[in-house]
Amino acid sequence: MQPQSPTDDERERIIDAAYDCIAEPHTGPVPIAAILARAEVSTRAFYRHFTSKDELFLQMLRQESAALSGRLDQILDGGEAPPRQLEAWIAEMLTLAHDPRLRQHMRVIDSDEVRAAKGYREVRESTHTQRERSLVEILERGRGDGSFPLAEPELDAVAISALVSRIMTATPPTRSALVQRTLAQVLDFALRAVGGNRVGVTGR
Repeated sequence: MQPQSPTDDERERIIDAAYDCIAEPHTGPVPIAAILARAEVSTRAFYRHFTSKDELFLQMLRQESAALSGRLDQILDGGEAPPRQLEAWIAEMLTLAHDPRLRQHMRVIDSDEVRAAKGYREVRESTHTQRERSLVEILERGRGDGSFPLAEPELDAVAISALVSRIMTATPPTRSALVQRTLAQVLDFALRAVGGNRVGVTGR
């Protein structure tokens, strides 16, 4: 892995500072000046990477989504049977609640301040589609080999993803035991929806 260039490091410092500033208690919108002070970079440095604070927020959303989608896509390459892949997909999503750093990032991305960024809704919809792409493929594989005989991949992927997202934003299970229990509950729902069963699912 090549070391970051000075400009890449600068960009990451700005993004990290934005996460920290928004996560901390504050009144009103976080000014760019506060982000730059935390990142220890100049205004010129900021505009080398972002056209506006809104663009910074959108890039944060895109970057977080791309990282998650990359981890979800790796599940497809593991050679596991579709029920195991479905479990792994749900489990990976639930790590968002269990990992402190990812949980902080999720709260910031879903904050009113970031959601107010111009273009947020369009980028959010695009990231949802990107995230669900791997789930659609898992469900298609299961329909093809008979393990998910009732699957309607496109529709079921939206439903399963929406359920996980709802759990994450409403009552995120932050303790390991709760994560495992929530995983079992969501997996039960998903398997019933697609006509699957627990055969071949780890530890079930």
